[in-house]
Amino acid sequence: MTWKICVFLAACTLVVAAPLAAQENRAWFERTFVTIDLPFQALNNDFSESLTFADSVRRTENVNFLVHYPSTRGALFDVGAGVRLTTNVGVGVTGSWSQRSNSGSFDLKLPNPLVANSPLELTGAISDLHRSEMGFHIQALYARPLGRNVRVMLSGGPSIFKTTQDVIRSVEVDILPGFRSLQFDEALITEDKQTSLGFNVGADITWAFAEHIGVGTVTRYSRANVTWKPQSESGLSRAFETHAGGLHIGGGIRLLF
Repeated sequence: MTWKICVFLAACTLVVAAPLAAQENRAWFERTFVTIDLPFQALNNDFSESLTFADSVRRTENVNFLVHYPSTRGALFDVGAGVRLTTNVGVGVTGSWSQRSNSGSFDLKLPNPLVANSPLELTGAISDLHRSEMGFHIQALYARPLGRNVRVMLSGGPSIFKTTQDVIRSVEVDILPGFRSLQFDEALITEDKQTSLGFNVGADITWAFAEHIGVGTVTRYSRANVTWKPQSESGLSRAFETHAGGLHIGGGIRLLF
């Protein structure tokens, strides 16, 4: 999946650029630049955690707990800068930031303390699960002209992500009279923070309509593996993996110096 997206971005950009490259030799028409963009996260980053452990009362049966965390699609905020080193090559950095608040869902199966092999089941939703993600993308840059005052810039390099996620530590329930059903009491939430290393590739098209200002579009794919290790009330060892980054598509202004 990852390499297919990378190849697709590079191929599409070069196909467009090739017939127009000869029109203008000056691909990089400024020494430094600043970008301010509002991209959109186009891919789902939802994930789940599944736990199975022995019940403390009926030890021959297991508690099954499944939690689904919502997607992180939505708008981001980007700020970047770059400097030209040679005619077509430069280096740059981009910072991206996003924050979401959505509802998750859970499915709990608890052994019946009176009847063997007759688990009690409860499903529900948990609101206001927060997630924030800050990405720092280091980029090698290569520019090609698309015509007068228009250029495409290919980029790639390592990314560092700092991700904060509300994780469901446990769900408190009550067994109703008759031992036939469960009632939701509360969910215990913990905030987990992780820093991870990944990569980024992308393409930026800039049109300079004035001496020091222009507009542009950005397409960037970034990815890093994030391993969460939330605390558990019972001391149960927990670890599950998700992804940071994604496919970001948008546009904004360009300051050229």
